[in-house]
Amino acid sequence: MNEMRVARLNERAKAQGLEAVVIMPGPNMYYLTGLHMHLSERPALLFFPTGREPFAFCPAFEAERMTTGAGITKVYPWGEEEGPAPVLKRALTEQGIGGGFLGVEYRYMRVLERELLARAIAESPSVMGGAAEKGLRYEDAGLILADLRTVKDDDELARMQRAAEIVDAGVQAAHRFIKAGVTERQVAAYMEQELQKLGAEPPFEIMVASGPRSAIPHSATSDRVLQDGELVWVDFVWQYHGYTGDITRTYPVGQVSGKLAEIYQTCLEAQAKARAEARPGMSGAQIDAIARDYIADRGYGQYFTHRTGHGLGLEVHEEPYIVGSNHRPIEVGNTFTIEPGIYVPGLGGVRIEDDVIMEAQGARTLTQYPRDLLR
Repeated sequence: MNEMRVARLNERAKAQGLEAVVIMPGPNMYYLTGLHMHLSERPALLFFPTGREPFAFCPAFEAERMTTGAGITKVYPWGEEEGPAPVLKRALTEQGIGGGFLGVEYRYMRVLERELLARAIAESPSVMGGAAEKGLRYEDAGLILADLRTVKDDDELARMQRAAEIVDAGVQAAHRFIKAGVTERQVAAYMEQELQKLGAEPPFEIMVASGPRSAIPHSATSDRVLQDGELVWVDFVWQYHGYTGDITRTYPVGQVSGKLAEIYQTCLEAQAKARAEARPGMSGAQIDAIARDYIADRGYGQYFTHRTGHGLGLEVHEEPYIVGSNHRPIEVGNTFTIEPGIYVPGLGGVRIEDDVIMEAQGARTLTQYPRDLLR
């Protein structure tokens, strides 16, 4: 249990008027407790009542992990035969939860858990006749947790630096292997093989797209054979002790010239400009505009079809988003990607992505593998 993070959560929950925050298995549970628990068909919830001791509701075989792994002393385990509903009702009754607004994770809570909570609150004698007559009342606590997680501490940054070094090694391996005659899938397999030699944890995904397929920003890796005179990009995510590295590099297969070389140079310069000019206090929209305006001024604005970047940490996509709709200031300690792209249908595409941390003097780039690979 990370007491400092829990205390900050309690402060924010109190200010928002929440009775408790309910956490699902996933990144926020790990952030607060250090416990990795994945979603399954068996519901598990971690409750943080405002100003009181947390408690857990989980399958019986997970009770010890909740105690030893998450540091939760009060656990309500449910058995396979009894089922979760009566145990959750007892937990809420004993803890007196259900009379006010609960903070839940909109992005993670399923209908399964929502209905269990609604039924348990409706039937709980400790809240019957009070506010619970209105049923389950809830607000999104995901916004609170997203804000807490955006500013990384020293331990988180050290893990992200190591994750960046691992993904750098991955794109270096790809560079060694890429040539005409190999397939996209073979490139991905070689990268994974080389990374496993370093003891890296298994990747979320390695995406390789070549030739005309590289004009599709999220192309899945295929059996297409790489050919001379085209571009191929490699985009993949790797984690180190829960924290994420995310990188994209675009490579030439043989000699690349003409419009492909032009869009490569344009994307390279836009990405470098955004990294160099980003400062704390700028909004995500302002940083997005640095890269977007540069590309548009050179006639390729219609081919830049996604945001310039996204926050990075326990998840590959989290706050803050580097997009035109985000007008919140970027803070010192925020970590995010800068990854403009140009995708010309039928011809090919370029994306160059790096991980950065915002420091007082500007954005410091964590990923370091060379970007200008046409030389």
